[in-house]
Amino acid sequence: MTKRTNITTFILILFVGFLCSCKKDNHPSTPETPVSTYEIPAIDEYIPERLLHLFDSLNVLHRGDEPPMINGNFVAESLYYCIVDKVPESPYNFQPILTISDHYFEFKEQNDELFGVTFKSPHGTPGEIGFSLEQSDTDSTYFIVKDSVALFTNTPIAPPYFKSSKFTPEVFRHAYIIGSGDYFTLYFYEIRDITNHSLPLNAVVITGKISTNVEGKTIIDDFWWGMETMKYYNEGPTTNLIIQLGYIPTPGDIIISKSPDALVEGCYRK
Repeated sequence: MTKRTNITTFILILFVGFLCSCKKDNHPSTPETPVSTYEIPAIDEYIPERLLHLFDSLNVLHRGDEPPMINGNFVAESLYYCIVDKVPESPYNFQPILTISDHYFEFKEQNDELFGVTFKSPHGTPGEIGFSLEQSDTDSTYFIVKDSVALFTNTPIAPPYFKSSKFTPEVFRHAYIIGSGDYFTLYFYEIRDITNHSLPLNAVVITGKISTNVEGKTIIDDFWWGMETMKYYNEGPTTNLIIQLGYIPTPGDIIISKSPDALVEGCYRK
């Protein structure tokens, strides 16, 4: 009986060992591909100080690490360009004004703090109000940045973040979202393909509050949109002349606008 018990015990041990080995094979203790974490650049290091200071002074800069979801297409039926903060001796002749025209914004591909943004605005001609902001040949989007990173990092106007070891070109190609509850702040850099082909690089901050209207549609209340012109990639006599004539911002000039009414989500003409 003892001998039979020993044999039974031995077989049981082998069977349990076999099950454990199968479980180990099917569910490895370490992942096949390493898990990587992505740390977004802090807004205070990434965006120019003067642009952030203006948003802070308006009490519309929303911080936090749990932003709302704002995927969708929205339209602003008008924008009030309410603040023009120029660098000393800038000849830019843009003045605060209310524009009665649709501005289309598409917020997409939100994944944690990473984001996608595109928008279209009305056209204009040199000398008209809003020329430098609105005369866009194509969708304005952070994706246009592409391979122009080095040209920006080597200029004195670039924030210190881009001269640090934390910066990689891939970071420059993203938009980022922060905030908490219903309030959010987007920040990113874009290169606009406007018709004078000067290719301005803008630091952009967009803030607002997600809500719903009486019809149940998603809306964005308290919508603010600001940009600081950082650099022109197509520098030369023509671009310099347009700057001197005051038609486009001097690098360092800031324009901040707000929507008098809420932006409403829907399907709009592009």
